[in-house]
Amino acid sequence: MDKRTYLGIFLIFLVLIGWSLMMSKKTQKGIESEKLRVRSEEIAVSGKEKKKVVESQTISQVDYKTTELPEILDTVDTRLFRVVFSRIGASIKSAKLKKYKGVEEDFVELIPEGEKALSSVVGEVDLGNGIFELVERNEMKLVYELLSSDNSGEQKVRKVYEFSDSSYVFELELDGVGEKHNILWNSGLRTTEKNQQMEFRYFGGVARLGGTTIFKNLGSLDTIPKGEPGSIEWVGVKNKYFLAAIVPLVETESYTVRRAALGSVGGGGCMRGCMPAGKVNPEATKVRISLGTWVSASSAEPSGEAHKFKVYIGPLDYDILKKAGYGLEDACYFGFKWIRPISRFFLKVILGLYKFIPNYGIVIIIFSLVLGLIFFPLTKKSQKSALSMQHLQPKMDELKKKYKNDKKGLNQATMELYRKQGVNPVSGCLPLFIQMPVFFALYAILDTTIALRGAVFIPGWIADLSQPDTPPFLPIPLLPILMGGMMFLQQKIQSKGIKGPAQQQQKMMMYFMPIMFTFIFLRFPSGLVLYWFVYNIFSFVQTSMIKSQLQGQTSRPSNSLNRLNSSRKKEVR
Repeated sequence: MDKRTYLGIFLIFLVLIGWSLMMSKKTQKGIESEKLRVRSEEIAVSGKEKKKVVESQTISQVDYKTTELPEILDTVDTRLFRVVFSRIGASIKSAKLKKYKGVEEDFVELIPEGEKALSSVVGEVDLGNGIFELVERNEMKLVYELLSSDNSGEQKVRKVYEFSDSSYVFELELDGVGEKHNILWNSGLRTTEKNQQMEFRYFGGVARLGGTTIFKNLGSLDTIPKGEPGSIEWVGVKNKYFLAAIVPLVETESYTVRRAALGSVGGGGCMRGCMPAGKVNPEATKVRISLGTWVSASSAEPSGEAHKFKVYIGPLDYDILKKAGYGLEDACYFGFKWIRPISRFFLKVILGLYKFIPNYGIVIIIFSLVLGLIFFPLTKKSQKSALSMQHLQPKMDELKKKYKNDKKGLNQATMELYRKQGVNPVSGCLPLFIQMPVFFALYAILDTTIALRGAVFIPGWIADLSQPDTPPFLPIPLLPILMGGMMFLQQKIQSKGIKGPAQQQQKMMMYFMPIMFTFIFLRFPSGLVLYWFVYNIFSFVQTSMIKSQLQGQTSRPSNSLNRLNSSRKKEVR
C-alpha cells in the first residue's frame, strides 16, 4: 500500500475514535427519585400454613429495606444455562451460561451481584418485593403464586416460567394481574470480560420497533426513562457478547430505557481515557428497561387472558439469535448500516473456514491472504499510478517554478502533463475507497463476534483473540509492535527512488504512521491486530514484486532509446 492508502486508513481510525468519543459522551441530568410501594407480611392461614399478603404503601409509610424476610431460591438447570429464581418477586437472581467461561468462574454470570431481573409492576404496585410461593414445578417449569388483598376481596397472581433444554429462549406468563402490566429488567447485565474498559462501549439498551433496531449506549442514556415511538417487537439490554431480551406476545403500549445512575464507568472508548476516568460506579453501568403490555381480559382471574412473553438470555451469536426468531439477530453489532451485509458475509466465511480449520488465528491469517489476492489487481494499479507520479515529479517541479505566481496556469499545465503521460492521479486512491467498507466490516466482526471470545491462537502467547495482546514473557504487547515494524518496512520500500521535496514527506510518513498505528492498535483485540499484521506482510511482498516489475517495464523503453541513439551516432561517423 502506498502513502495515500495509509493516510486514508489513518483518517478512518480518526473517524472511529471520534465516533467512539461521541457515543461515549455522558449527559449530566438529575437522578430520578424512586418510590417503594410494597411491603410483605405474614398472616396465619388454617393451622401451620402461612400465606403472604402484598399491600400497596409508599416509602413514607414503610421502609421495606428494614424488613427481614427469608429468601428461598429455586434452580432450573438446562443443557445451556442454570437459572436461579428468588421467591421474592418470583424474579431471576442468577443466570449462568454453561457454554461460556467467566473471568473467574466456570460459567459466565449475567446478573449483577445483589440484583434481580424480570420483576413486575401492576398499576402502582411493585410485585418485585412481593413474596411468591412455588405451587407447581417440574424440570422445565416453575409456577409461582402470590395472594394479595384489596378492598374488593382476594385475587390470585400467577407467574409461570417454562423452559426448553435446547434453547436460550423461555416462556413467561402472568395471570391475574389485570389488563395493564409492566415487566421490568432493572438489573442490567454484569461485566463478563477482563478488559472492562473496552466492554463498557457495548453496554446499553436495545429495542426493535417496526423492523428498525435502536441501540442506546451508556453515554446516550439518562436516569430519566425514555422510549421511542413505534410498534414494539422486542426490547433488551446487552453488553459486548451477551443479550437479555423480552419479546411481548400481547399488545404492547410502551417501553422505556434508562440508566440506574449517572457516574464514571472508568473507560469505554477505543483507547484508555475516552470516557472520564475515576472509580467505577457500578450503578452507572446498569441499564433498566420497562415494557408495558395490555390485554383485553374481562377479569383478573388466572383463567382469563394472560400476559405472555418470550425471554432470551444468551450469547450475541448471530446464528443462535436468528434461529430464535423475532429479529433478535439484529442485536448483533455489524457496524454502520451500509456495511452490515459485508460484515455478515465475512462472518459466514470466517465461521465456514473454522469448520475445516479449528483455529481462529489460522483462519484469520488465511482470510487476510485471500483478501490480499482479491485486491492484488487494485494494489498493482495503485502502485503503477504512484510510480508514474514519481517519474513525473521532476517535470512537476519545473512547472511549479515556471508558474510560481500563476495558480490557474499551474493547474492547467499539470492536467495537460497528466493527459500527455496517460497518468490519472485519482486512480491511486481507488483501492482505498474500495477497501474502506472492507476494513470497517472486519473491525466490527473481529471486535465483537463471540466466536473469538476465549479463542486460543498460540498457547502461552495469544490465548484470547478477543483481548489485546499481553504476552506473559514480555512487559509490553508484542503483536502491535511487530505490526508497526512491518508498516515501517512497507513505508521504506515505498519511499525508495523518491527524490526532491516528496522525499521529505515520505520520510515523515515512514516514521509517523507506524508509530501512530502501533499506539492505536495497543488496545485492539489481538484478532484484529493479527489480521492487519498479516495483511501488511502480504502487502510488503506484493509492493516489492510490483515495484520491481513496473520499474523494469519503465526502464526498458529508455534503454532501447539509448541503444538506438548510439547506433545512429555510429552510422553518422
